[in-house]
Amino acid sequence: MKKINLISVRTKDLTKKQILSICKLKNTFWRRTVSEQLKWLKKNVKKMDINNMLIINGNVVGYTLLRKRNAYVKNKRLRYFYFDTFLVHRNFRKKGLGEALMKFNNKIIKNFKKHSFLICKKELVSFYVKFKWKILSATRFKMMDHNPQWFTTESSANGMIYNFNTKIKKKIIYYIN
Repeated sequence: MKKINLISVRTKDLTKKQILSICKLKNTFWRRTVSEQLKWLKKNVKKMDINNMLIINGNVVGYTLLRKRNAYVKNKRLRYFYFDTFLVHRNFRKKGLGEALMKFNNKIIKNFKKHSFLICKKELVSFYVKFKWKILSATRFKMMDHNPQWFTTESSANGMIYNFNTKIKKKIIYYIN
């Protein structure tokens, strides 16, 4: 019988084995060396960011990074989680594990009483909508320090939010790095 665990660990508390497992899982999606993955992690992930892992029989097969960051609405600071790097190893897809990991992420976000923001490709929007994420119009957000390689202009970014309880009347300025 498979032993399935969902755990949440701040970056500063990750073990070397967990870091290596995360980098190896990321490597199945983005062809870089483990060394390059480690460099990216050291450069972009802060000590208090949250690493959510789906572990089966001791192996990390699913992973999400919730990066604690700042956003601003009319010069008012909002702390939020940038929802980064949602992965489920290809051998473990279509078994409800992605759903379990998404529900776990949503629970963590709610427990911290923060909202979360993500950007995704158009074809992934319906997946996040199933988990009560809402589309954020491109006129309602701006990313100040981030330009993912997979979209060419900010208008092609699909922004989505979760656990944001007020009507958005002004543009939210997100800082990601």
